[in-house]
Amino acid sequence: MSSSLRKTSGMSFERISGDCLEIREGGGCLTLFGLLFFAVGIFLTLAGLGLIPLENAQSMDWWGKPLLIAMGLAFASVGGCLVFSRTRITLDAARGTLTRRWWLIMPIKSENFRLESFRSVELGLSSGDSDSPDTYPIVLKGDAICPDVQLKNGSSYGESRQLAVHLAELLRVPLEEATSDHKTVLESGELRQSLAERIQGRMSGTEEPTRPVSLRSRVEMIPGGVLIRIPGDGFKWTLLLPVAISVGVLLYFGPGFLEFFDRTRTPVPVQMFFLGFALILFGLIPLFRFISNIVNALRSYTEIIATSQELRLTQQGAWKKSVTTLPAGEIVDLDYSTASGLLEKAMDSAGSPPRRPHLGTQPPVPPRWLKALVRLNRSTGVIVKHRTGRLAFGAGLPDEEVTYLYAEVKRALSGK
Repeated sequence: MSSSLRKTSGMSFERISGDCLEIREGGGCLTLFGLLFFAVGIFLTLAGLGLIPLENAQSMDWWGKPLLIAMGLAFASVGGCLVFSRTRITLDAARGTLTRRWWLIMPIKSENFRLESFRSVELGLSSGDSDSPDTYPIVLKGDAICPDVQLKNGSSYGESRQLAVHLAELLRVPLEEATSDHKTVLESGELRQSLAERIQGRMSGTEEPTRPVSLRSRVEMIPGGVLIRIPGDGFKWTLLLPVAISVGVLLYFGPGFLEFFDRTRTPVPVQMFFLGFALILFGLIPLFRFISNIVNALRSYTEIIATSQELRLTQQGAWKKSVTTLPAGEIVDLDYSTASGLLEKAMDSAGSPPRRPHLGTQPPVPPRWLKALVRLNRSTGVIVKHRTGRLAFGAGLPDEEVTYLYAEVKRALSGK
């Protein structure tokens, strides 16, 4: 095995040898973060014990020092765990064992599993929100006797997929790529192949995509590939709503504030400060956002050029333009997400009956409230997965158009 596979510099795992892999958790930036908590905890504990003098120690209530000690111990415990705790997971294919160990300065716990009990490696997606990023859990899927074991939940798709590939190679099991609506199962010979290589290696070519009757996008066949241009959302009257609300707030509350300033004889500089702050908050900022939205509606577009050599994604916004170029050999998978797919997921999570009924029965009809709720969400569109991350285009397009663009890009990348 080459040295590039033995060492994964900068990663949280290491391929020690052809038969052994180690996954590390703890340390790094968490250590620096924990040192701050640990130092604060030590300071509060020493202050509560009286070893560090405090200016207001004489006027402190009887419960003040015990409270400082309790807070100090809590901070020191959290900081100590972040600084000194470590987790190591070792997979040894030669011995057929998986060992997970926890350290807190010294080993405190360990678990052991047999590698022969796992049938596949699954790379999933745990969608985040406005406060947390998406994460990609890596799970070893067990049999009827051995439960599933989650090895890592990383925030980087590229690193998580690279680790999943190493695990699948080590265990000689398939890799289930489940980071989008449609799961892709990769056998041992396909783990390091690109999407184009996998398609070209199959006997059957890609099917001719069916063009929808109406398209928002402009699709053109170019030498060796396809060019797709997706226009922006365009102007909508809802863009005026934030400006209207801000103007309404100023007109409604403005006279009252002026009367209050006049009645209380507020100094002119103070009046100017508050009025200027109100004009910036409810005037200039909404106006700038409104202008940006108008410019974005007029100028924005997304352009995709897909060939057997590369995929180029150009995104034009209100004020800036970004271009991303991916060689075809770096693209490992292609998928799509539609509104109907979101509805299926919502029905499954709501505990609806199976979507494939028995012969002679009608398929389950989703409730109206569920349909209305799903319509509020925009589909992700076409999802391009490459070796270092993911990107998407065509969000919010009709389902038929999303699947058509997906088929055209896939056919162009395959060279067929």
